[in-house]
Amino acid sequence: MSPAAHRTARVLAPARAGLRVPVAAGLGLALTLAHVGCTAPGAETTEGAATEDSTTTGVWAEAPAPADACAEALLVSHGRYRGNLRTMTADEAIRGVCGGGGADGFLRVEVPVRADLTVAARGVGFAPRLSFAPDDCLGGREIACAVDAPLALQDLAAGTVLRLAVGIDPAVFSDLNQKPAPEDAPDPLSYDLEIGLTRVLGAGEVCEPASRGRCVAGTLCMASAPGDAPECTTLPADTCSTALHTPVVLSEGGEAALVVDPALPQTDAHAHTCGGAGLRERVLQLDLPAAPPARALEITVSRPDVGLAVRAPGCLATDELACAAGTGAPAQVVIGRLGSLRAAGVAPYLFIELPPDSERDPAFTLNLRLVPEPTPWGVPGAP
Repeated sequence: MSPAAHRTARVLAPARAGLRVPVAAGLGLALTLAHVGCTAPGAETTEGAATEDSTTTGVWAEAPAPADACAEALLVSHGRYRGNLRTMTADEAIRGVCGGGGADGFLRVEVPVRADLTVAARGVGFAPRLSFAPDDCLGGREIACAVDAPLALQDLAAGTVLRLAVGIDPAVFSDLNQKPAPEDAPDPLSYDLEIGLTRVLGAGEVCEPASRGRCVAGTLCMASAPGDAPECTTLPADTCSTALHTPVVLSEGGEAALVVDPALPQTDAHAHTCGGAGLRERVLQLDLPAAPPARALEITVSRPDVGLAVRAPGCLATDELACAAGTGAPAQVVIGRLGSLRAAGVAPYLFIELPPDSERDPAFTLNLRLVPEPTPWGVPGAP
């Protein structure tokens, strides 16, 4: 591609970011057993005095256990809990966790601050099923479900209350429940729950040490200058709300190029159908060019390990128009209906999935060109 044939636009400022600190998120766990007292009733100590009995006693509060009926679930927060399904039955409205029938137990989980919520369960003799639902006991309301795996919801608002259900495969329950619980070993139908919260920090909040929580999507824990306390810092071109408006200026031959610098700080705030989970990504919003009828815009990456995704007219996952993973061959996406999109004032979002450990890599190029409008059978050859 010669300079005379193409106009090259530099995507984002070439200045390198200063100090970058990876976002660290810790799972905050607290024991639900609360030590109420540690001094024996009536025992007193005075400076310089001695007591005949130095032993202490305490009162420990028992952790709430999951209830058999959804309507009787107790309100809890983060911590560790223990339950047993032996005497449980299937809730008639819920009809089993993950829609699979079987006995189940319930807790109401409160999120006191803006946070990520994670629940892990370990069954003694079975693989637990977990589900979250709104704070009611209506059927068909599960928000998320997992079998023999942790269950997580991200960035919940302070004050959120969800119903947590713990269940079991009906056949496994029937088999284990026919045998009496052992007297000298844990009951195979018992289980442990661990409910964790990771606080979500807003832009401008101090983010170190890591025990404070993790930065909200679209921000990165970094210091603005050496010696400053790291804060959750809003990054340009990191989310749809901060996407870089990028005019697509084509040459007379209908081609253009955009240069991307992977050294600039980015996070991963979006999920796409073709992968890219955990990879940093750059978000551009393309101002589409005027084009002849029946033409589409093809975008190809110059290196094979960069992924691409396109969304329009909005930024919802359901607005995805194209997605190409950066595996093996250079990723390529095509934006069709240029005329109608431009007439409607739609500026598509282009997501550039950066390779892992690419912060020190040189810049690469996105090559753009007009191609014939795709058909149900693919993109026809150029006339």
